[in-house]
Amino acid sequence: MRADRLQAVLWDLDGTLIDSQPFWDEAFRSCCRALGGRPTPEAVAAIRGVSIRRVHELIAATGATSGPEDPATAQVFAAMAADVGAAVRADPPLLPGAREATSAAAGAGLVQVIVTQSPRGIVEAVAHALGDVFAALVTGDDVASGKPSPAPYAAAVQRLGLGPRECVVVEDSAAGVASARSNDLRVIQVGGTKVFPADPGITVVEDLTAVVPYLLPEPARGAAG
Repeated sequence: MRADRLQAVLWDLDGTLIDSQPFWDEAFRSCCRALGGRPTPEAVAAIRGVSIRRVHELIAATGATSGPEDPATAQVFAAMAADVGAAVRADPPLLPGAREATSAAAGAGLVQVIVTQSPRGIVEAVAHALGDVFAALVTGDDVASGKPSPAPYAAAVQRLGLGPRECVVVEDSAAGVASARSNDLRVIQVGGTKVFPADPGITVVEDLTAVVPYLLPEPARGAAG
């Protein structure tokens, strides 16, 4: 196998495979208000795509707790994660094409990893909903620095023991793309305008269905054409 032949797909979670953000937004509001916090619309918007550490800071900023290091802050976050986890398990908010894309990758013999800042319990619930096709999960509980830090994708590549050219990342956000590209990983960006227009290592596709041809072996791609 050539060194540049695809062997692994590293999937972002929220915004790529699922849309659990409404669950997180509601959990942030309700759990902060339960302790007298005032979660403004700006604060709610700020929790999107950030590290667990940053969510702790935002919880404290609402006035619900005395600071990020206050034990009550961790308790608020745990309550949020429990609420979101229950909602995800009850009705996994899979985005259109998620099941088909991950099944196609499994059928092509590709190793798959979810790389996300969400807590492990939530990630495990989604992985199960998608058929447990993932070899590893890199979660917010595993890596202290979230995207756009290089750390999440660096941890995934190290765990697999593969080189950057043997992997492809599927992402939807600028922070996630930046994290991947800082590790020299090729990126398939799902939806939107190319976040870094001059970067040749990023391919933009319309949706998850359009990701599938990039995951198939070269002869299969040619036959499909």
